[in-house]
Amino acid sequence: MSSDTCRPTPAFLNLANVPPDTYASINLTFGNAELTIVNHTGAAIGSCANNTVCQLTPSFNPSSAMVSGAPFPITVDMNSVFGIKLDFNVNSSLQNDLSISPTVTIAHVIHREDKDEGEEMEDLDEVEGQVTAVGTNQFTLMNRRSGQSFTIMVDSNTLFEDFGRAGCTANPQDFSCIKMDQILEVRLSENGTGTMLAKRVEFEEDANKQAIKGTITSVDSATQFHMVVFREEPSVNGITEGSPVIVTIAPNATFQVGMAELGEDGGFSFMNFSFASPADLMVGQDVQVRPGTVASAGGISTVTTDLVRLWPSQVTGQVATINSANGTFTLTNLSPLFTGATPPVTTITVQMLPRMNFEDFSGNTSVAVGNTVSVKGLLFNTTGTPTLVTRTISDHHGD
Repeated sequence: MSSDTCRPTPAFLNLANVPPDTYASINLTFGNAELTIVNHTGAAIGSCANNTVCQLTPSFNPSSAMVSGAPFPITVDMNSVFGIKLDFNVNSSLQNDLSISPTVTIAHVIHREDKDEGEEMEDLDEVEGQVTAVGTNQFTLMNRRSGQSFTIMVDSNTLFEDFGRAGCTANPQDFSCIKMDQILEVRLSENGTGTMLAKRVEFEEDANKQAIKGTITSVDSATQFHMVVFREEPSVNGITEGSPVIVTIAPNATFQVGMAELGEDGGFSFMNFSFASPADLMVGQDVQVRPGTVASAGGISTVTTDLVRLWPSQVTGQVATINSANGTFTLTNLSPLFTGATPPVTTITVQMLPRMNFEDFSGNTSVAVGNTVSVKGLLFNTTGTPTLVTRTISDHHGD
């Protein structure tokens, strides 16, 4: 069974004022779970048949989790601002009967004084939504999935990418490119009190268009693949997040690479990597499609698209070999999403880029053989072994 389709990615949960005091724990309450699994176990799991994708609504047992111990106790005074980053471990939380027993730890705690409001508390990728207001050096983004609205500031360091597809002729691209109802993806810096600054703003679709993102679970032919939807902006009739869909590729469809992983210095060489046709598709890739017609039959929706864009995937595995000379390592012990595919994918080569981000590594900023890591980057269907190009690696020691 693969939990990769659960996509454990960072998200803002809440901003709150708490009374000054010393706190010994934090209590979290859960509900309304939605779960999509790819079953490659060789047998049915409940009502989910082998080699199928199933959308489930599991129960929580228990429905709450209390986190105590280090770094608690935490003392909050009148001038304190705290940021608490929680790690919800999907693999440990998901039980054999597909119920969820929440396993939560504190990844880290950030503390600053209230007067240091310019200090960053958290950096967050993949805040996506539709523009609902444009002001002076700020805009409001509505995220349909969470229902949250974010008022986002921009400054002279904010990067604007891919707005040429929206017809923006500014050179370099700037705040003037942002228009009402556009679908955007934003990389944010948050200061702990609700002020959000855009580091990067990337255009996804025009005001009169829709965007669906998903993880490919099978490639059936040169004109069709299956994927599990993990995001849609705005809502698409007949499509729900977490649902499996069939994507039919229209003749002369455009294949593109999302700019998010190309680097804030203007990009990197693709080293002969290709994403130009259906031959470059593979299981595990995260892609965006622009829905044309949507039809349903047998409980599964079929979407026709004239656009397929490659976006960064998140892949977890064990480091098998390291080649320091060319900045690569190999990942094995991959999810059944890969190993259960046809043909199976048992190894992925990871190409590291300059200025790597190493997250949650204790005591060092390097990978070692035997480490279990999560790698986020563009996944290419290269000959022999697929290649994932990355700037972000997270350590999973102890998971």
